[in-house]
Amino acid sequence: MPKTADFVTIDAFARPAGGNLRWRRRARAALATTPPGLRAATVNHANNLTHALLPRVPAGNALVMAWDCADAAADAWRGPLRGLLDGTDRFSMDGEVARARFEEPGDTWYGWTPTGESAVPIEPGEPMVAVVHGVLHPRHLLGFVRNNMHAASRAAHHPGHRGSVDISSHLPFEHTSISLWKTLKMAQDYAYAPGGHAMAMAHARKAKTHRTGVYLQVRPVASTGALGIDTVAFPDLPPAYRG
Repeated sequence: MPKTADFVTIDAFARPAGGNLRWRRRARAALATTPPGLRAATVNHANNLTHALLPRVPAGNALVMAWDCADAAADAWRGPLRGLLDGTDRFSMDGEVARARFEEPGDTWYGWTPTGESAVPIEPGEPMVAVVHGVLHPRHLLGFVRNNMHAASRAAHHPGHRGSVDISSHLPFEHTSISLWKTLKMAQDYAYAPGGHAMAMAHARKAKTHRTGVYLQVRPVASTGALGIDTVAFPDLPPAYRG
């Protein structure tokens, strides 16, 4: 396991030039050059079911990558990844994994074992990004979708919600959410207060609906754009560099 916390870059957007399939092929080709310092990467479909009841059609795209450090990511955006993010409504964020938790020992994100090693914990009043990666047992798919509707409705109206997206590189059983929060404390209020999300989480653990579960707290350090809502996610942060 790396001895330093993962530095992560998260990008989500719609309607790339040439269409979604061509963009995903371009992204995979760029990643196949193995940029120095890249620890892990996933090329994903993206949608709005973390905060809406109906999916966006067509779906968008998302690229999530983990790096040794910010400099390695910046070098890649100046090099093999330059010009890759040509879609509309783009949201980009840089952050540091501050905490990683796994539902069961040995769980990974398709081979990536995220780490917050040596990172300073996020304080209750700091902005926080929650990343929840899960792969369902097929028999639980319909129940998960039903429970997610209640959780999404509550997120959309929570005062701490700064935007969110659900992504998947392996449909239909992978469900990974990225949600942005004004503070860690407000994110915890959403997650654990009585209501849709808390009920869905309790059911998932009791019924063991997932065969993999990875949970991350990420400290955002740079951000550009909005993620599924009409206001910029983190206006007080510097813009995320993308070449």
